[in-house]
Formats: sequence, C-alpha cells, structure tokens
Amino acid sequence: MAKSNRISVVDLPFDPNTIDEYALIDRFQCGERDVFNELIVRYQGRIYSLVYKHVPNPETAKDLCQEIFIKAYQALPSFKQESAFYSWIYRIAINRCIDFIRQQNRKRTISFDELNPAIPENELIFNDLRPRPPDQAESSELGQIIGKAVRQLPPGQQRVFNLRYHEGLQLKEIAARLDRSEGTIKAHLHHAHRRLQTLLRPYLQNEPLEWAVNA
Repeated sequence: MAKSNRISVVDLPFDPNTIDEYALIDRFQCGERDVFNELIVRYQGRIYSLVYKHVPNPETAKDLCQEIFIKAYQALPSFKQESAFYSWIYRIAINRCIDFIRQQNRKRTISFDELNPAIPENELIFNDLRPRPPDQAESSELGQIIGKAVRQLPPGQQRVFNLRYHEGLQLKEIAARLDRSEGTIKAHLHHAHRRLQTLLRPYLQNEPLEWAVNA
C-alpha cells in the first residue's frame, strides 16, 4: 500500500460538513485514496471508544485503532457497500480486539505457571474455563484447550484444579471439602500449574499438541 503512512488516527480536525460516506468510498475506489482521511475523521472517536471498552489502556487502544484503520484502508477497495461503513469497520475492530485479547491471554498463561507473585491469582487465564455467554464464544478456543489439558492431570490435582477454577472455591474451602490441609491443596494446585504449562507450551508456540489428539 503505497500511501499507508498517510493514514493517521489522531490529530485530524473534525468537519461536520463531510459529504456522504458512500460518495467518499466511490471516490476512494476510483483511486482518490486521500479521501480515506475523511472517513477516519468521522469514525475515529467511535472506534476508539469501542476498542477502549475491550482494551482499557489508552496507548494500546490508540495503536489498535491505527491497525484497524490501516486494515480498513487495505480492504476498502473490495467493500461492496451492502452495509453501512461503520457496521463494516465495527466488525474489523471487534475481530482485532478478540485477536489481541487472545494473544495477551496466551502470554498470561505462560507467566502464571512461574507462580510470579506479581500476578494476582484472579487474573489467571484459568478463570476463562468458567461458562461464558454466547457472545463471547469466539474467545473460547484457549479455554477448550485448557479443559483438555486438565483432563491429563492426576485425579487429585484435577479435582483440586476444578474446585478452584470451575467452582471458584478458595483454598481453605477446598481443604475443608476434601478433608486435607491447606498446604496439601496448595501443593496439588502448584503441581497442576506446572504440569499444565508443560502441556500447553506447544500450543502457545503454535506447534501441534500431540497429547490432545485423543483427549
């Protein structure tokens, strides 16, 4: 894309008298690529607000918006104008947010297993094993893989893991239910974390999961 460096998501003045977006798209598809900046002016605020709801970090949200508009710029020549431009770019934005969150979740899965005390337990990716509403189904792939990995754990570790992350019990509650010491429960959970990191490492590195074939 010869002129992608001319796309800017910020510092563009808002013009309330912008012409019809379909006329802008027609001009863009006829070769007037500079008119894309007018579409950015119209929609950058809404797209930023959308992204920020899913990725509440101002700088990261700004970077993602830049990527979203560049992707829209690249795809706009094939836009059929069968829907509103905002509906079209909204889907691009949501898909990019989902991809970003998946990437962050994969990184978090690696880091938690080192039992780094700087990472609160309630932020571990294992919490994604809990039931999700239908509109979050796109993000369930990692949860399914983790579910298969959990079934590879020894029975004691598996039971403790499920009580902690499926039922949301605290360690002292698990200890009481299983009639074990809290130290024993911590040990089971620690070994489960270690085993799961080993099982999940190939997936996180985009390599085949040989153990998951018949899981």
